Amino acid sequence: MKFDWDDGNINKNLFRHGVHDWEIEDTFLDSQRISLGKNNVHGEERHILFGRSEVSGKYLRIIYTIRVSAQGEKLIRPISAYEMSNTDRKLYLRKGGKRR
Repeated sequence: MKFDWDDGNINKNLFRHGVHDWEIEDTFLDSQRISLGKNNVHGEERHILFGRSEVSGKYLRIIYTIRVSAQGEKLIRPISAYEMSNTDRKLYLRKGGKRR
């Protein structure tokens, strides 16, 4: 699993929502993560992921898209990441997510 970080999104979520890039990457490793639907925004397919960063313990909601590199590799490009609302967290835990 590779991520697409560049000047447009590196540290963006840290400044806006207090979420480090490494927390986003760590959340994608959560075996209990939940991926909800796809949405088209500006002609781009966006995904929503609910998961927990094992390292920080934060329950995160991540909006991301999949890009393809020049070499044909699929890359995860995080768009937005922030801590789950109480409603999001209840859904995550009800679906089998980890409680800390």
